[in-house]
Amino acid sequence: MKQKRKIDPKDLMAAERAATGFISTAISLIVLGFVVEKFELFLRLAALSSAEHPELIKLTHALFYKYLGIAIIVVGILLAVYTYFYYIKWIKHLENKEISPDRGVFFYLSLFISLIGVILIVSMIFL
Repeated sequence: MKQKRKIDPKDLMAAERAATGFISTAISLIVLGFVVEKFELFLRLAALSSAEHPELIKLTHALFYKYLGIAIIVVGILLAVYTYFYYIKWIKHLENKEISPDRGVFFYLSLFISLIGVILIVSMIFL
């Protein structure tokens, strides 16, 4: 029978803090996606309430915010699922007394969040 090695509590708590950070980032992405998606509803309501200004009723770009919001929510959900596998992987690494840094997730997450920011800035300027 294979005996599990003891994990240093400091290392275990560090892995738990990292997983908690990922979960809070996932929740933030889901909330951001919801807000962006509901911005489309706000644009429609604003257009309806200002019927005396027909130029505001043209909402060709309103659907853009709906799909952008849904995409952000999907990434938040995927990050939440990834967090579980990230945590399990780190527990196995700690049991085996090995370290394997995972730089990819941080790169892709920061790239995605930067991309969202650029898309929102461009949409504010041009749409």
